[in-house]
Amino acid sequence: MTLEIATISEPTRTETRALGGGTKTAFLIVLIAALASLYPFGSLIVTSILPPLNGHPLQLWEQLFSQIPVGTFMLNSAIVAGGAMVLVSVVSCMAGYGFSKLPFPGSAQLFVLLVASLSVPQATTIIANYFNFAKIGGIGAYWGPILMYAAGSTPFSVILMTNFFKALPDELVESAVIDGASYRQVFLLIMAPLAAPAVTTVAVLCFLGSWNDLLVALLWLPDTGQRTISVGVATLIGVRSGGIDIILTGSLFSALPPIIAFIVFQRYLVSGIVSGIGK
Repeated sequence: MTLEIATISEPTRTETRALGGGTKTAFLIVLIAALASLYPFGSLIVTSILPPLNGHPLQLWEQLFSQIPVGTFMLNSAIVAGGAMVLVSVVSCMAGYGFSKLPFPGSAQLFVLLVASLSVPQATTIIANYFNFAKIGGIGAYWGPILMYAAGSTPFSVILMTNFFKALPDELVESAVIDGASYRQVFLLIMAPLAAPAVTTVAVLCFLGSWNDLLVALLWLPDTGQRTISVGVATLIGVRSGGIDIILTGSLFSALPPIIAFIVFQRYLVSGIVSGIGK
């Protein structure tokens, strides 16, 4: 009996050159896409810092803070976006745990309905929701847009959390229950800590969407003192504020918190999305 030993041939010089050329081409494409994405943000920075005609540096920032109450608008945005973020994180985490580890009659059909709700644009329900919230006092109150943003982010968040919990072995729940733990204790002490990356992903995505939204905040918070920073910057369009430059400066300022949040939690975003969708 003869044994045949398989040998792995080294790549030829031509194959190495082709591989290197493909890598360079991919790097060049990614570099061009990155520069194209960073150009608008860089343009905002340059516009806000450069002095206008017969002005001085940072004059646009002074005009921005003098024409709108930036601090109040930022606080309003933080209240609305933060409230929606907390609500979505709690609801999606518990719902994902229930769908994945505690199936109940009709849970599969309910989950399919939840997936189907992703195909319904928010704009198609905005009028009906506005009149419904007006009847129960949700217009002019912070909890109105908080519920709207939470409702818009919940379907995707629940799906992501469900897929994440499904990737965890069922033995974790079974062994804990055998040891005398309740399902509530299993969720709070075992499953929720393990789901920290996915919960962070859900929270950051909800925060980004709520902070940057204009339509719901404009309709649900009509009072000037309740405006969010996105609405406040948009109101500069109808004011003689010195041109488009101050609007761009306000847009840059309103974009800083989402950018900081994305940079800080970027690692959790990638791992959370991969574990929640890829598995």
